[in-house]
Parts: sequence; C-alpha cells; structure tokens
Amino acid sequence: MDRVIQVEGGFNVRELGGYATSEGRVTNARTLLRAGCLDKLSEAGQQQLIDYGVKTIIDLRDEWEVQEFPNVFAQSTAVKYVHLPLVPSKISDAIKPEIDQFATLHEVYGTYLDRCQPQIGAIFTTIAESESTIVFHCYAGKDRTGIVAGLLLSIAGVDDAVIAEDYAETKPHVAHLVASWREWSVKSGHDMVRFERDIGAESHTMIGMLAALRERYGGAASYLETCGVTAIQLEDLRGRLI
Repeated sequence: MDRVIQVEGGFNVRELGGYATSEGRVTNARTLLRAGCLDKLSEAGQQQLIDYGVKTIIDLRDEWEVQEFPNVFAQSTAVKYVHLPLVPSKISDAIKPEIDQFATLHEVYGTYLDRCQPQIGAIFTTIAESESTIVFHCYAGKDRTGIVAGLLLSIAGVDDAVIAEDYAETKPHVAHLVASWREWSVKSGHDMVRFERDIGAESHTMIGMLAALRERYGGAASYLETCGVTAIQLEDLRGRLI
C-alpha cells in the first residue's frame, strides 16, 4: 500500500492504514492520517483532504507555532479543527534544561511521555471521540506526530519494528526543512551536536521510545490509561484502527 498522499501545499501526509497487526489483521485506511504542517495548503490541497474524507484536524503544535503559522482549517466550516499542543510552551520551557543534556532523541521522547500525560490523554480522548477521517500533525510531522502515531500503531498491535519504519519514513519528506534549518543553525552559532540529535528520524529512536514505554508503563495501552484514557475509549480506538 502506498501510504504517501500527495497534497498540494502539504508534505509528509501519510496513511496509518495497511499495517499488519499481531492478530493477523490490518489497520484501516482512511481513518487516521499523520502529516506535517498544514499552513501552506492551497485551496486545491484543502479540497483534496476533504474529498479524501477528512472530518477532523488535530493540531499538536505549541501556542507560538499556531499563531505564527496558522492552520488553513482553523476557521473551516467543512472540517472540525482542534488545537491540542502535545508539549505546551510552559512545559517545553520547564524541561528544556533537562532534555538539553540527553544524548539521544528517544530520551527526549521519554521525557515528553512522562511530563505531558494530561496533554496526551486529551489528544487520545479527542481521537476516540472525533469523526474519522482524522489528520493529526505538528510542524515537521516527525516528533510529536511520531509519538502519537507510535502509540496508535502500538495499541493496534503493530510490531515495534514496523512502527519504527513508519517513523523513519519521515526523513525524505522533511529533507527540505532540515537543509534550511541546518544552514540557519550554523549561521546562528547553535549547538550542532544537539541539532543533529533533534533532526534525526532513525528507526532506533522509535524502538528506544517503545522499549522505554514498555519498561516504565507496561506498554502503550497501560500508558494511555495512566494518561486518563478509559478502557472503553481504548477499545473504541482499537476498533477504529483495525
């Protein structure tokens, strides 16, 4: 299954459908899409998503991103738009000294999982209660989007290695962003070791996150229950996913 959806003005728009599960079933198409920022979609691109069946947009970006790069669907009457920052600015500022010390990106993700549980609970509750097809996105569609996609595919019973491949698929779709960010960071004198850590989209990052999730919480489902997602909502999510 070709999961990449070419949308005019968009990038890194991909299906979560078509993945095999541990029960020998397959995740449903036209149910959940992951994406990069939707601020530059043309009118034709917006209509493409509407024609695809999109009913709900969940914006995972923080407050300043939404203000500087507003989602084209924010005022839409055709699609429900919800802004649910996975890492709000207040939390991001508070944990920055901690995550700056990490050598690996999966450690950063682990801190998000530990410190952003109310936010992640709200995101998954909204997914469970919203009409499909649902698009969730951040800016690049890599980190915050990758965490949500990883959790969704994990509760559906998709193998860790396959989830990690889905995560790593982001790399070619954000190469244009990474090139401009690298040039700007060099000119600005930023810590390039930390930069290279943060722009990576390697499969081992997602493998590490899922392993830590299992070690700390017993897996994605148990973790989401810790975040306030009910057992009924989890079953609804599984039923929607597979």
